[in-house]
Amino acid sequence: MKKIAVYCTLALGLMAAAGQANTVLIKGGKVHTLAGQGSLDSADVLIVDGKVQQVAASLDVSADQVINAQGKVVTPGVIAPISELGLVEISAASATNDHMVTGDSIGSAFNPVPAYNPKSTLIPFNRAGGVTSAVVFPGISTWDSGAVEAQRVFAGRSFAIKLSGKFDSFEAKDVAQKAYLGEPGSQLAGGSRANAYAKVENALREAQEYRDNRAAIRRGQWRDMDYRLADLEALQSVIKGQEPLMVTADRASDILSVIELGKAFRVKLVILGAAEGWMVADTLAQARVPVVIDAINNVPGSFSSLGARLDNAALLTKAGVKVAISGPGYASTHNVYLSRQSAGNAVANGLPYEEALKSISSNVAEIFSLSGGTLEPGAVADIVVWSGDPLEVTSYPEQVLIDGERQSLTTRSTRLRDRHLKPTKGHDFGYKR
Repeated sequence: MKKIAVYCTLALGLMAAAGQANTVLIKGGKVHTLAGQGSLDSADVLIVDGKVQQVAASLDVSADQVINAQGKVVTPGVIAPISELGLVEISAASATNDHMVTGDSIGSAFNPVPAYNPKSTLIPFNRAGGVTSAVVFPGISTWDSGAVEAQRVFAGRSFAIKLSGKFDSFEAKDVAQKAYLGEPGSQLAGGSRANAYAKVENALREAQEYRDNRAAIRRGQWRDMDYRLADLEALQSVIKGQEPLMVTADRASDILSVIELGKAFRVKLVILGAAEGWMVADTLAQARVPVVIDAINNVPGSFSSLGARLDNAALLTKAGVKVAISGPGYASTHNVYLSRQSAGNAVANGLPYEEALKSISSNVAEIFSLSGGTLEPGAVADIVVWSGDPLEVTSYPEQVLIDGERQSLTTRSTRLRDRHLKPTKGHDFGYKR
């Protein structure tokens, strides 16, 4: 009898807990799961405590909140593969920029996390564009003479955020290291691609030496290291294959050099740029190296991208390369949400539609080991309900959920719009037509 009483108590407790769960039901939308269920013309998505519990054609369940998505499109939230969100506000105002690595260092130890501002106006602006997560990297100006003198070739430590605007919105830290090779590396290393390559190669080799002789080095019973110990420590997860090394490279020959570097040190690589990636797509696929590209880059802005073309994403994907699409180069932070329009252009130039959706969501999550990117049982509920096709320029998010919580779509821009459309008392003059 005592056992029966215990079991009854446990069952009642579980029922009570289930009753207290926060539930959201999205009904009747066209759902792109980007997972095993594929795309469903009309389906419901049940969210329980911030996770997707079920996706089915019709769910007869009650929920705390019900979102009518009939005639709408439901997808995972957009994930930005590279940005400076929360580190940059106004590019021309240096006091609002905290993304640059400084000091006498190769850069790998630079930690921008203390400078991150979750209340940046760029966060709600991009959230209203459908972005729910982003990878944030510090950077180096390739025209910074101080950087050239220090010959820094690493940007520093990166992190991932949810665009909820909360102070605890960090999703992960030390997501990837970023190194500069190709033309940007050349500008940072005295004008020579080979010099930049040698600096990255030497740093990785010395990081291995430090790994194998850490105790003796810290006791001062080893040779003097060329690089700071903090920098070598920051590279340990890279040489262990735990943290990707994202390397800038556009020219096909530069991409091949990066692949050889990755093989030599057995590091996980991600190529950033890859304007001529289509030329070496088979090699990238064989080496299982993903790329982050600007899908609308078809103008040779430098001698490294003479082979840039609009079907780059399609050709890379066809070869088996995992592709992530970033915001346009000129707007990769302030307007990172434009990645979905870039993905739409990639579709117009041969990229399969579902692959385009993956390139701005699930592929990014896989490349950087993040949550989100799919709609399947157990997946984090970072979801967007779109007014129409998310890859069409005229469509827009009607609902954005992060961890199952509905987010505000109000931004500084919408407040300014409303202030002029509906001027309040005291703002009449100058706000009327």
